Amino acid sequence: MLYLVYRIKPTPAAEADPRAFWNWAQEREKWFYQGLDTVLATRWTVRTVGTDVHTLEHTVTFADEAAWGRYRRQVAERSRDPAWEERRTEQGTWWQILDAALHGDPPVALGFDHTAGE
Repeated sequence: MLYLVYRIKPTPAAEADPRAFWNWAQEREKWFYQGLDTVLATRWTVRTVGTDVHTLEHTVTFADEAAWGRYRRQVAERSRDPAWEERRTEQGTWWQILDAALHGDPPVALGFDHTAGE
C-alpha cells in the first residue's frame, strides 16, 4: 500500500468556529473524493500532544504508485474546471497544508489491528 499523508494546520477561522470547520471538512471529503476510484481509504487524526498540537494528519490510501499516479492525473484534470478549482481552493479559509509525504508498507508483515476483528 501507498499512503499520502498531509499535515494540516487549521486557520484562525477554523479555530474560531470549530463546528463550521468540521462540517465543512466532512462535506469537502465527500465532494473531493467522489469518483476518485483509486482512493481505497482516507483517515483523519488530530495531534494532541507534542509540537503542533491540534494539527491534523490526513492519510489517503492507494494500492500502489500507479494508483497514486492516476489519482494525481484525475485531480489535475478536475482542476481545469474553474468551478471545481474555486471550490477546492476555498480550503485556504479553513486550513494550511504544512507538508505532505508518501509512506509505504515495509517489505515484511509488521503491526496488528485489534479493531479489525482478527
